[in-house]
Amino acid sequence: MTKKTPPSGARDERLGLDELPEVAFVTDPEHMIQAANKKTADILGYAVEELVGWPLEKIFPKQPHGISLLMAGGDGSTKFEAKIRTRAGKMVLMSFCAAPVRRDGRTAAIVYLGRDIRLRKLVEGEVKRSRDYFRSIMQNSPNGICVTDTGRTIIMANKVAEDLMGYAVDEMVGRSVYAFYPDEGKRESDLASLRRGEKISREVELKRKDGTTTPVLVIYSLVDDERGEREMIIESYSDLSDRKRLDRLKNEFVFIAAHELRNPATAIRLLLNMIFEDKRITLDPVLRGYLLKMQEGDDRLLRLVDDLLEVSRSESGRLKIDVSPQDITEHVRAIFSEIKPGALTKDVSLRHIPLTPMPLVTADPSKLKEILANLVTNGVKYNVAGGTVTIEHEVRGGMLVTHVADTGIGISHKDQERLFEKFWRSEDMAVRAQSGTGLGLFIVKELVERMGGMLDVTSKVGRGTTFTFTLPIVHGKAAKQKEKREKNRDEK
Repeated sequence: MTKKTPPSGARDERLGLDELPEVAFVTDPEHMIQAANKKTADILGYAVEELVGWPLEKIFPKQPHGISLLMAGGDGSTKFEAKIRTRAGKMVLMSFCAAPVRRDGRTAAIVYLGRDIRLRKLVEGEVKRSRDYFRSIMQNSPNGICVTDTGRTIIMANKVAEDLMGYAVDEMVGRSVYAFYPDEGKRESDLASLRRGEKISREVELKRKDGTTTPVLVIYSLVDDERGEREMIIESYSDLSDRKRLDRLKNEFVFIAAHELRNPATAIRLLLNMIFEDKRITLDPVLRGYLLKMQEGDDRLLRLVDDLLEVSRSESGRLKIDVSPQDITEHVRAIFSEIKPGALTKDVSLRHIPLTPMPLVTADPSKLKEILANLVTNGVKYNVAGGTVTIEHEVRGGMLVTHVADTGIGISHKDQERLFEKFWRSEDMAVRAQSGTGLGLFIVKELVERMGGMLDVTSKVGRGTTFTFTLPIVHGKAAKQKEKREKNRDEK
């Protein structure tokens, strides 16, 4: 098409286009360019003077949608995206807004303002691919996934979450995630912990639409949305139903097996005691040594069986705890009496520093004795020659706090993280040198918590270890009766 010469005054009609930061040009009613700014020339690769007088089709190979309506007297403006052809033959994607200039009720010109959107489209494409990739991973994940905002309102969920909760995804979106595990309550500290990069996971019971519950492990992650404008929390649910079922079967097996083992082990102990006590039997030193080793092995087996039974009862809900007011001093005295021979053999001193007066605690007497026996025994077992095991107390917030401190080998920070796990034992050679099942501290923690207390540990390698447990203090009639007894004893 032949280039037309622009009418005089075309330069005046540029209307200050050069001052605009984006592409800008003006056409007449016949779609011939009358004015253009430097930005337009730079993108197209032509001089401004070359563009003036060109037909619009030389820039737009295809006439943009809506331009004919503007020429016919349509009101307002039109927006569109179009590719423009550069001097080098390349196509550049632009976003345009076109608006008519009216004179005497007729369209005298059309002003085009355009912006290069190649980078924006590239970014949007990447965002879309990332979003599609995320959705693909989410929908194909074997775990249930819910994405919530920081207020814990569900934004999206996958099919597995739908199956776990019994609700359609559309029914979940817009609801608070707490509606599905209300017993958890709102944990305001979770968000702050996630922002610090801490990992958070916990077991919860998901409440299903039909009223039943499903045990799941929830793992929380904090991410930004695709625009980086807001935070979102991703909750991943692993169904624990099969694991819980297997745990129950395992506990049943352990319980039955331990019971079956206990009978012959007890019989062996009785027979060995009969042999040692029978005056008619004369044992030579070698045979006596063998029998003593058998007795030691049988004692270890019985302790293991008792630990297995205790764990099985605890995890299956068969563990019976009957609490009553207890004087911990009496239990400490009894435990020290039992353990003293072994402590003397290892040259370890036992010390108890009671409070005056010593408050009663609410505890099961046999379980309290078991707790003290385990902690003191460990204090002796992992101590050094000339060391001590000291029991001290303090009252804190209605609880009696008991510290069992030793001056032994200590526990590394890494090992402390797994110290109360079932069947776990340290790889430290000094620990492995001592016999053990890895159940004692697990049982102690279970017993303390079942009686309303808490168990904690502090330790430094080579400096010793302190186990601290709490139990509720008895108030009221029982406590007053104890005070009266102590007062009468002091008067006598």
